[in-house]
Formats: sequence, C-alpha cells, structure tokens
Amino acid sequence: MTQDDKIFLFTGSGGLTTVSRHHYENEAILQALIEQYPDLLAGDQMGADEPVRFLLVKREAGIPDADGACNRWSVDHLLLDQQGVPTLVEVKRSSDTRIRREVVGQLLEYAANVEVYWPSDRIRGLAVEQHGGSEALDQAIIELLGADTGIQDATDTIESFWSLVDENMRNGRLRLLFVADELPREVRRIIEFLNGKLNDVEVLGVELRQYVKGDLRAMVPRIIGQTEVTRTKGAKSAPQRPTTKAEMIAACPVEVRDYVEDLISQAQERGLVVFWGTKGFSMRVRMPNGKLQTLLYCYPPGANESPTAQVLGYLDTNVRGTEAAEELAAGLLNIAGVKRSWSYTFTLPLTEETLDQAHQVLSVVWKVAESIREETASVDGPDAE
Repeated sequence: MTQDDKIFLFTGSGGLTTVSRHHYENEAILQALIEQYPDLLAGDQMGADEPVRFLLVKREAGIPDADGACNRWSVDHLLLDQQGVPTLVEVKRSSDTRIRREVVGQLLEYAANVEVYWPSDRIRGLAVEQHGGSEALDQAIIELLGADTGIQDATDTIESFWSLVDENMRNGRLRLLFVADELPREVRRIIEFLNGKLNDVEVLGVELRQYVKGDLRAMVPRIIGQTEVTRTKGAKSAPQRPTTKAEMIAACPVEVRDYVEDLISQAQERGLVVFWGTKGFSMRVRMPNGKLQTLLYCYPPGANESPTAQVLGYLDTNVRGTEAAEELAAGLLNIAGVKRSWSYTFTLPLTEETLDQAHQVLSVVWKVAESIREETASVDGPDAE
C-alpha cells in the first residue's frame, strides 16, 4: 500500500526523481531489518553528546514472570548500548490494531519482569549464543565501545562493560523502544508522557518509514517522544565511567572507611576479583565452570536510594541452587540487621553502629568463597596452572 508521502532524489544527470512511501508487507520484514541493521533505530538522534550505538543480544528474547519459571513472553529485540543500558524493542506495523494502546502496556509489562527476573548473566548468555561464542561477542563489544586495546586491557574493558550492564539492571535503568512504520497520535502522546515522567527508564518511539521505487529502497528513521527537556535524559542517566577506589572510600563516612578499604584488600588477598561500577564495587569468585560470580556488593551513601553505605550479599546466577548458595543465604540471614531485599540480595546498612555485623558478613562471604575456590581447584586438578 502506497501513501501520499515521498522523498526526492537528485540523479547523477541533474534530474529529480520521486520515491514513494510503502508499508512493510509484514512485521517479520521490519524485525529482520532491525536485527541485521540496529543503526536503523536512529541512535544518532537519541544522545545529547554521543550517538547511541547498539549491540544485538537476542531476537525474540524470552521473559519469565517468576523465579525459575518458563518464559511467558518474548520481546522482539533485546539490545545493549555502549553504556551497558539494556534496550527492549517492540515492533508493530501501523496496520496492526494492537499498536493503538495494547503495545504500550505490553512493553511496560516486559520491562517490569525483566528488571526482576533477568540477571545480567542471563543477558550475557543470550549474547554469547547470538554471536556464536564468547570470542566473537568480545570482539563485537570492543567494536561497540570503539576501544583500541591490548589483550589484557580488552579483558578488563569487557568485564567493566558487563559490570555496567549488571549495575543498570540492578538499578532498573532501561530503554524502551516502540518501532513502527508509523505511530498513531495516541501512542505518541503516551510515549512523550512516559519519557517525561520516568527517571531511570527512557521511553522512545521510532518511526521507520520505507520508500521504494524499482530496485531502490530507502529507510528513513525518526525519533518520537523527545523534547528539549528529555533530550539529554539518556545521556545523563547512563553511566559514564567506573568509579575508583579513592573516590569510593572518599564518598563513605569516615567511620566506615577503614572497613571498606580492608574489605577490598582482603578480597584481593583471598584471590577474589574486584569489579568497579559507577558508584560502588562487586567482589567475584571463579566457579568450577570458569565463570566469575558475584558474592558481595558495596556502595557508598546515596547509591540505590539509600541514605547509608551498604554491603549486599548476592546469589549470582551459577551459585543459585547450590550448597554454597544455601550456606551464603543462611549465614547472612543469621546476622542481625541483614534483610532480604530481593529474591537473591541480602542487605546490611553500613554505619558505625553496624560494623560488627558487617565484619560477620565478611566472615560468611570469605567462607563461601573459599569453599567455591576449593571446589574449583579440585575440578582443575593439582597440576592446573
């Protein structure tokens, strides 16, 4: 179906030709184009200072609605940008009656469940599968970041990127994109309203119009939902760089700084890996399967909307359901003041009054980390390097 909408092209001979707009024959065509060419999502129109670049994680990414449940829905595309912000894309043709309002509720429901039931490790696993292995994915991430690094720097850069993804997921920082050849006026208004009211979630529409004449095919994307007020929202809400040890400690009250510094030193002495986020850090242990799994987070005041510094025990993906997970959860919940804040997170405010309990938290974490390390050593064998 052709609409009264066209673009004008100048030919090499100086003539002018018109190319008329055409609807997509079916939704699958539009989905396939986005899968192959994520640049069609007009990331250059999203950021205030730096264009948003996208990496495809998965097409038709499954979403559960409970811990351990099978997938109930699937989002058309899951992407990551160079700041590690997960982007959910839902595609509809303008002729689909569901685009009126149903698609908005649909994508919001997806986002609500992704935040709770999708650990960052799941996103990484989907990305490895999509790109045909870890090496190909690592190269794609380096290209996404525009990094020029050596082997060790590349490893650090990639792990820092996944730390940002993890932090974004924990803080509910997402981007939602409604994509169609044309968005109805009612949907545009809803997008503008949501993007103006939500602080951590960027909500945008992308009209991806198609113009066809003979063998010529042109795609013209346009962002819907941004105003001058919200234009810098994505850039401001996205993490810019990891914090440093000195910055982290300086952001904490004087009475807990020695504890934080000792925590970092002990973690490194015990062979755990410290990864820095934009506000705090995580401590990770290597599992028998070779994957690094987080056991503890530490944040200064103001992070996660907490007025105090915090230590958070965490059951990462490959730990769940193991004896180590049971030991960690039971040990942490036996400490006064530790509360289960999410299904897999155990939080203790870090203040002068809770330092004794905070040291107990470390005792539990060190014990679990050591048992995992011993298991890893037994799997690797005595002659493993």
